[in-house]
Amino acid sequence: MNRGTQVVICRVCSEGAGLLDVDKLARVASDAPGVCSTVVVERACNKKTVLEIVDDAMAKEADRLLVAPCSKKEISPALFQTYAKKAKMNEFLMEAVDIIGEVTLPHRDDPTRVQPKAEAKLRSAIVRINMLEPLQRTEERMRTSNVVVIGAGAAGIEAASVASAFGLHTVIIEKSEKKIDAPGVVMPKSRLISAKGHAGNYILTIEVGEKRETLECAAIVVASGGDWREAKGPIVDELQVAKPLHHLEQEIGEGRLPGGAIIILDTPDPKGIRTPAQDFMWEEALHCATHIRRKSPTTEVYLVFQEMRAMGLAEFDYKEASELGVKFIRYDSKKPPKVDTKNGTRLIVTDMAQEETLSLAFDTLYYASVAPNPDNAAIAVALRIPISSSGGIRRGSIQRGPVATPRPGIFVCGTAKFPKSREVARLEGKAAGLMAAQFAAAGKWEFGGSVAEVTSDKCSACLTCVRTCPYEAPFIGIAGKAEIAIQMCQGCGICAGICPSKAIELHNYTDDQLSAETAAYLGGDF
Repeated sequence: MNRGTQVVICRVCSEGAGLLDVDKLARVASDAPGVCSTVVVERACNKKTVLEIVDDAMAKEADRLLVAPCSKKEISPALFQTYAKKAKMNEFLMEAVDIIGEVTLPHRDDPTRVQPKAEAKLRSAIVRINMLEPLQRTEERMRTSNVVVIGAGAAGIEAASVASAFGLHTVIIEKSEKKIDAPGVVMPKSRLISAKGHAGNYILTIEVGEKRETLECAAIVVASGGDWREAKGPIVDELQVAKPLHHLEQEIGEGRLPGGAIIILDTPDPKGIRTPAQDFMWEEALHCATHIRRKSPTTEVYLVFQEMRAMGLAEFDYKEASELGVKFIRYDSKKPPKVDTKNGTRLIVTDMAQEETLSLAFDTLYYASVAPNPDNAAIAVALRIPISSSGGIRRGSIQRGPVATPRPGIFVCGTAKFPKSREVARLEGKAAGLMAAQFAAAGKWEFGGSVAEVTSDKCSACLTCVRTCPYEAPFIGIAGKAEIAIQMCQGCGICAGICPSKAIELHNYTDDQLSAETAAYLGGDF
């Protein structure tokens, strides 16, 4: 039986440049059925504020929490974890409603719609949270604490080193024959063939030379990396002087500066047909360009690109490069740069800013893209994790962590995701190794909660759920009906939505709950 819902509204995240009356929103919440406490705070993400909210919840005997903070995708899991532990509240009786992302920002040009939509959204969220079930998780012991790292590049070695420092046994799977100095076991000339099991209890099939071996592990780090040598395109085909950017970095590191004019191009394949890339190594390009201009102010340096992604502190590098006279030229992929057919030392490029076609003389051209590892597709299929259109391994939601994938116990780092510097790759490897080590060292893992469930009487055993689930959670049991392996289920809801017999529902996202929430939002039946 519900004791009551506590509604917490973050003023900073909800006001939206004065478009929303937060106090009126709080009154709407207070008048809603089932609400026993409404609290307006300045910052819901502040630890001290969380403790104050917990005190209020315990005093009002609230057993549910609805918080209106910033975007739900950016909420730190630690916020709810701290709250749940202090308030002794079931973690599945907590919800967030994104007022700023789903109401204020979309209607910033039409302020009259903000307040009524925010109130309707809050009412419907309250109806939903009042119908939630206090779900539970189940524990399973891990058979091993092994951590497997796929790839022995900068990120992979760092991940293995960090996991090994936890006292865990690490195994590095490396397809090359190169000698590797890393802790644990290194398996050269090896590759992942297939994987079975689930988080904490994965069973991998590894091809080592001409043999196949089975390896159990608790956690996996994908650090498959990328390869300059795989970056192909028309620019490389036509120019013998076209080199990957790491050549320039090496020359600078040895105290040698290339002579003559220099062009740093984002990719050897501007159309992206042969060398798809999700991102480019622009931080390294900026570092090289600024270093050359500082040492040799008369050397012409051009940065030719489709998009310049200089984020965070790299913005200072961009500013410095501009001040030092580095020339930035942006082009449209529909009008890609090309080598002058009459003069192989000139690059023809149309500058989008000036709408002018330029002929740039150069002595050396470097490209700043790294081709994704062609093995990524097979790795993604084996581990049942998603891959991006550009060939990189995709990470999961921010709630799982910055280097986590959608599957628990599997992490990704370095250029396995997209091109980045060796320094950043090492930092990501350290993060992935730490998360994998903490996961494996726990010795057990929890699953369940908001997972799918089959009503056997409705199931027609059509295999639709079995064929469509990306995590291979549904299976046909001994009774000839679909069942859900909850250790595998990630609560994505695909099976529930696609089942033609309506035999599957996702806990806390049932048809009755969704119908009631929608009716409340629309102000009546629908």
